[in-house]
Amino acid sequence: MDKPSSGLAWLAMRRSQPTNASRLLQQLGLGQISLTHDAFHELQPWLTAAHLEELLMTSGVLPTVDKYLCSFQRWLPGHLAGITDPEHVKTIRLFATWRVLPRLRARAERSHITPSVRRFAAEQIKYATAFLQWLGQRNNSLASCGQIDIDAWWAESSEHGHTCLRALSAGPCRPVTAHAPCPSPR
Repeated sequence: MDKPSSGLAWLAMRRSQPTNASRLLQQLGLGQISLTHDAFHELQPWLTAAHLEELLMTSGVLPTVDKYLCSFQRWLPGHLAGITDPEHVKTIRLFATWRVLPRLRARAERSHITPSVRRFAAEQIKYATAFLQWLGQRNNSLASCGQIDIDAWWAESSEHGHTCLRALSAGPCRPVTAHAPCPSPR
């Protein structure tokens, strides 16, 4: 660190709280937390975990990965936890796993992910979630969604919503048990 005293002050902050940085480091040392990016993406408070993860990457303890990719991976479980319908959770998880994350990873390999690219990835997930909820309000599901539903949603949503939802229709978005192709918006 450029200023070790700042790092020591950060480690000393909120010592009485069970999730402060010192305790996270202690849990790492005891093997209670795996030294992996996936483990860090599950830790709370996420800001402390993110900063600690950055420090471990900078010092070479963890392999370096794009910070905006890490940010998205940290955000996704919280978003999924806020979805009440288990089938929607399953569909959005599939969409994120097979469509959004591979694109982000490919982008990170070619160059750095920008804040706007990360934001758009989250918006794709949010719009896909909103679309599934909208279908549910119409007593419909993605598996039974037809062109009439697509047209109605298309008429009600913004151009940005159209762009975000195009990604859902282009990737694997049906539940695993369904074999019909996704409807494609016009």
